[in-house]
Amino acid sequence: MEFTLTEEQRAVQELARDFARREIEPAAAELDREPDWKKRMPWALVEKASAVGLRQLPYPEEYGGGGADVLTCCLAGEELAVGDLGMAVNLDQTWKLAHILDHMAPQLKDHWLRRLCAEPRFLTAISITEPGVGSDHQGYYDDPSIAFYTRAERRNGRWAINGMKHYISNGPVASLYVVGARTDMSKKLRDGLTGFLVPRETAGLAVGKVHEKIGQRLSMNSELLFKDAEVNEENVILGAGKFWEIRGRLLACGKPEAAANCVGVGRAAFERALAHARERVQGGKPIAEHQAVAAMLADMAIGLDLARSFVWRCAWAVNHQKPYDFTLGWKAKIFASETAFNCARWGMEIFGGAGIMQEAPMEKLMRDASTFLHSDGTNQVLRLRTASAYAQGTVSAF
Repeated sequence: MEFTLTEEQRAVQELARDFARREIEPAAAELDREPDWKKRMPWALVEKASAVGLRQLPYPEEYGGGGADVLTCCLAGEELAVGDLGMAVNLDQTWKLAHILDHMAPQLKDHWLRRLCAEPRFLTAISITEPGVGSDHQGYYDDPSIAFYTRAERRNGRWAINGMKHYISNGPVASLYVVGARTDMSKKLRDGLTGFLVPRETAGLAVGKVHEKIGQRLSMNSELLFKDAEVNEENVILGAGKFWEIRGRLLACGKPEAAANCVGVGRAAFERALAHARERVQGGKPIAEHQAVAAMLADMAIGLDLARSFVWRCAWAVNHQKPYDFTLGWKAKIFASETAFNCARWGMEIFGGAGIMQEAPMEKLMRDASTFLHSDGTNQVLRLRTASAYAQGTVSAF
């Protein structure tokens, strides 16, 4: 396999790195502590990301996007997450729609691609999780009795959606939503769940409670409430009852991008711990020269190199492997998120008592790193899905 990046990929990587250092890092810590979510939402950063082409990175160039492949998005996503995970997630959630819009009706695709690339605050959201159903519905439990209650019914040639979602990233700020709803309650979720494109301005769609969370605080999560929210037939993604295909074939392409965000958080923890260990003197020498600290730094570096290699392999496979091994994304996300959490934990130990203080960087990085043990599918359920795929012979071990 070729691990040499193209000139274009290096340019995007450097662009994202410079943006994170120059724009995100100086603002992130203060915004993270803002209690009012409306003031905390980094709209100024989103607009600046649009101005340099990062928000619309994977979308076609003819519409004003960057035309980037998944690996290039992973390069940018890691750099952005070094600056702040929440800001990186705002853009990553928007990048995911690139895998879906290409399969919509040409007129609808053209309309939304033009709007998305032109409007500097245009973000998107994937709306699946409900109060009774979280990661457990993601290809593991598939019984008709599962408490997935958001429903869509045909009415006069349109679809009316009723129900609610919660914990939705970009929920209160998105301009366009992908919504999973049951269209046949008698069938298993695999066959009775349908995906819809739902615009923010749809009558009957409202934002409910905005959730406060431990980390990723520059990315907003909320409830979404649907009361006879009607969309046209052309807003159905791939066809009725095809949501499993959306998740397995289209949204699966975004898993390496989420894993790349995790690598960025882990790298931020490593870089700050390394800088501190070089400067902090104990026992007459910098603590980086003490074996206990040196071993932790080495383990951080090893884990990050492995995680990044895994992410790159997964990203390459999305665009080149036929058929794509969908377990790669699950495994990459598990490994990268746990590596990031370990890096933050070891970083706190290297900082000592200062590590838990808000004026030091590790307190925030620890909170951010903890979120992806659960975001984008809990690691426990992703492990079960991976094991199930091997046990059922869906994928090969080699």
